[in-house]
Amino acid sequence: MHSQIEAHFRFRGNLLVSGRIDELLDSYVFPLPIFLPSERLLLSGPQEARVLFALMREALIKDRIVALRPEVRAVELPRAGRFRVWVTWHEVPMQGGVPRSSSAIYFCRVTSLGPRVEMVNYTQVSMPELAQQYEALALSA
Repeated sequence: MHSQIEAHFRFRGNLLVSGRIDELLDSYVFPLPIFLPSERLLLSGPQEARVLFALMREALIKDRIVALRPEVRAVELPRAGRFRVWVTWHEVPMQGGVPRSSSAIYFCRVTSLGPRVEMVNYTQVSMPELAQQYEALALSA
């Protein structure tokens, strides 16, 4: 199961980097609570999530990140169709760039289409410069 989950998250990282945000949205259940170290967001639907992921992608491009590599640190055994996944995201920069990472716990639901994320708890964020934009997004929600 661990390798399947890691492949799923790798695919999701590739979707974000390549700008295939609408496909990425299929991995989530809404409303989607997102907990950051200093604030909370509640994305009520795909439109808000699309804006958030677009902001993330813009920041990755600006910082010359060419890939996101997930390191699945742990996968909880499913109980009642739900489980948690601990992931560290390694940002792969163009040559000469500074590598960064972020860590999150994903609260997932088992579905016939694969795991879907119901909530995200970031324990470490790599892009603190997005905090004001996230805050503006949270206030507009």
